[in-house]
Amino acid sequence: MDVRTVAVDGYNLRVTTWGHGAPHAVLLPGLSADARSLAPQIREFRRTMGSVHVIDLPGFALRPALLTKDASFTNLARYVATTVDELGVSHATFLGHSLGGGVALHLALARPDLVDGLVLLAPAALGRSLHWIYKLYCLPLIGRALLRPQRKGSKPFVRHFLVGSVRAHDDHFLELMLRHNSDSRERALSTRAIVWANQPSWWRRILLMATPGNEQIAFSIGDRVSALADVPTLVLWGSEDRVICPSDARRCADHPLAEIHVARGIGHMLPLEAPGWTNGYIRRFVARLDPRLLPARTRPALAPAA
Repeated sequence: MDVRTVAVDGYNLRVTTWGHGAPHAVLLPGLSADARSLAPQIREFRRTMGSVHVIDLPGFALRPALLTKDASFTNLARYVATTVDELGVSHATFLGHSLGGGVALHLALARPDLVDGLVLLAPAALGRSLHWIYKLYCLPLIGRALLRPQRKGSKPFVRHFLVGSVRAHDDHFLELMLRHNSDSRERALSTRAIVWANQPSWWRRILLMATPGNEQIAFSIGDRVSALADVPTLVLWGSEDRVICPSDARRCADHPLAEIHVARGIGHMLPLEAPGWTNGYIRRFVARLDPRLLPARTRPALAPAA
């Protein structure tokens, strides 16, 4: 394992790499998360890829924290693309969870030359709605209080907000989730900056508070998903995701190279809640990108693409 720092526009992005050489996979964790939230997927990619890179956004691992003026999805995608260029990676398969999925979508639109394929796990930026609490994050005083540096979470919070019914009463799993929490000041400030930088205009924000939905309206890629028609894409979601609505997956229904699957009883933490299910689809997807990437012992069992 190699850990390095890539400096972009005065920010430091931490890159953790396993292996060396092509083919490459680039993994992008969710909001205020790190590589631990994608540990099963890292192990899966390490079986088949020459190199696996996990990129932590500014402030999530290294100082300084993101400033709101620099935290738009467009900028986050540019930071990741510049980091990939600095690594000497000319193209890769990108996996993103939640925020990381939204960044991967914006990156694919801006730098299609870098993207061999997309693996999107409950991604932001496909649809329009988020959990209603996001509206409170957007309010200056309330949002500042809710997104302050603190050791967040409790078992009831994780059980009712982040995970689905399949793991809701698995105390060992819930405790694992709580251990992932961070009280880092930089991480909290960067999370707040991303929320505030990607809000709609003031007049739309007033409507946002008065009507249901539309929390993602300022950063959703909307109809631009059609521009990704040539990019092989795997979309995986949990049916009980309370953070980002699983019906957003329908935005890719007409995508000619998209494959969509929804896991019953699974919530927003799909990568950890259902690692076997998730990795099975990733394994087959990667093999279809390049059959040489499928481990030899599993090739006879590979089912044809649906």
